Amino acid sequence: MRRALILAISLIALALTAAPGIAAAPTASTAPATNVTPQGATLNGVVTPRGHATTAYFQWGSTKTYGSRTPNQGVGEGTTAVPILANIDKLKSNTTYHFRVVATSSEGTTRSADRTFRTAKPTTTPNFSPNPATFGRPVTIFGTLVGSGSASANVTLLSRPFPFTAAFTQVGNTVVSNPDGSYSFTIGAIMATSQFRIAATTKPAITSAIATLTVNSQITFHTRTSVRKGHALRFAGSVAPAQDGVLVLIQKRDRAGVFHTVAHTELRKLRSTRSQYSRTVKPPRSGTYQVVVASAGGAVSPGISAAKSIRVLR
Repeated sequence: MRRALILAISLIALALTAAPGIAAAPTASTAPATNVTPQGATLNGVVTPRGHATTAYFQWGSTKTYGSRTPNQGVGEGTTAVPILANIDKLKSNTTYHFRVVATSSEGTTRSADRTFRTAKPTTTPNFSPNPATFGRPVTIFGTLVGSGSASANVTLLSRPFPFTAAFTQVGNTVVSNPDGSYSFTIGAIMATSQFRIAATTKPAITSAIATLTVNSQITFHTRTSVRKGHALRFAGSVAPAQDGVLVLIQKRDRAGVFHTVAHTELRKLRSTRSQYSRTVKPPRSGTYQVVVASAGGAVSPGISAAKSIRVLR
């Protein structure tokens, strides 16, 4: 009797072990979303097929009812964990989204626990052309809004000049962004190194991080383009804004393309808005020359003139 009972129990255990059932269904879990932007994210998860051919996908949406799903992904029929991911886009900015993994094999369907992420607020980065800018010359500030409400948003340019202690104030008129979120502003004459921000009526409204535009001294450079060997050339010009007493370097480019100082002088007064310089130099050989104004920085930074080719004749 006892031997028969033991045999019966063994047969039942063997049957339970061999029989398919819920215990062999795949396992699934989520991992944190990555690459989260104002309008997109990468969903991540892990699926273990547990020995049966398995497919998986993500359900996602702004609530736990989800409402959207990604395409099926095959994860094989192994017994080890397989990472899966899916990129989603066209999301609302600054919004919480839910997602989970759904894994299915012939042994059943498993749904992971719910996980959430929050999309970033709309954003933009102001760019400058040219960068750095030249004192007294035009500059364009441009960029693209990224996120909900980027198209046809009101965009305002804010600025404050060096030493950056004043409050930001509006520059020019507010513009309306293009359908792709792009915008631009032009300043007719930039007069100092300045910080800029963009304010836009995106959804939600944003004010960008600070972007700094460096403004270099404006330099004119006059000299003849040829001279006989052993003769002197006069290097002269003017600099704006006025920076009387600042060092001026006259430089020649070597064969490697590096400029080296061959002479120097100082700026002296020309008028209230501009300084001047003059220096006589005997060029040792033909080459390319430039003038550098070694400003200490601040409202304007060191400037470099346009380069000139000078031919030394025998």
